[in-house]
Amino acid sequence: MKDEELIVWTTPSIPSWNHMYMLEAMTFKVCVRLESDASPDSVRVQAWTNIYQAENSEGCWHGIDLPFIQRDTEQKSESGRNGKSYHQLIYGKSVLLTGFGIYQFTFRARYNTATSEWKWRNAYQSDGVINISPPTMDKWTQGPDFDHIVDNVHLGNFIAATKAEDLGFDAVLNVADNLDLILEPDSKLLYKKVPMADGAHNPIEDWKIKEAVEWLTSHKSYKILVNCRAGIGRAGSTVVSYVFKTNPDMSYNDAYKFVFTRRFIYPHKGLKDTLSRLYPK
Repeated sequence: MKDEELIVWTTPSIPSWNHMYMLEAMTFKVCVRLESDASPDSVRVQAWTNIYQAENSEGCWHGIDLPFIQRDTEQKSESGRNGKSYHQLIYGKSVLLTGFGIYQFTFRARYNTATSEWKWRNAYQSDGVINISPPTMDKWTQGPDFDHIVDNVHLGNFIAATKAEDLGFDAVLNVADNLDLILEPDSKLLYKKVPMADGAHNPIEDWKIKEAVEWLTSHKSYKILVNCRAGIGRAGSTVVSYVFKTNPDMSYNDAYKFVFTRRFIYPHKGLKDTLSRLYPK
């Protein structure tokens, strides 16, 4: 079988121009052509991209492993010139887009052998392009949504913050730069705002991390909701910072996983380096 026949088709196609919104899920699919006796795990298939997503907070080019999904049921069995038969397998995965801007992607595949090299879908500098716009209305903003993370600290969206007192909270830390909580004159809610820019591609300044963490640390007697727009990016990064600072034995990865297992979040660019500098261990 010729190398170029390894990848049959992709979704999105290469090259192509695509448009989506931040916090939407982008689905990558790749169909590969293998000998009929080859198992799905005989190849490794990846999307190769610089988009911001939960596992790439730095905006670097990185591979996203695509697991096997199914056989290509629309493909008829075929035989090659060498008399061998082939089948087509589909691999894919959806990822949540966590930054906005214009990014690129392509696909690659290789056999799981020591000498195998990556086979790319496209020619050099002929990638797919995706224009990601700032987030629009979605499930993250259509109702109060929050989760308990640790002790008195909860993590949620802006809608939950607007209903904080009804939901039993004593205090709100709002880290959304473009959203303000307007309190009723008789409200007893303790309110603090530390404005942070939306999108994982925007690093959070040192002073904002320190101010937010110090405020959380000094209000442990309150039931606190930390919010941004969706409660997953800016607020998620803030709570990871708090957990990292208040647990001397935790590494950055430990703190991130601790929060992530309680609520889906993504860290902003440079957060690991910022915390290592602010709170050396």
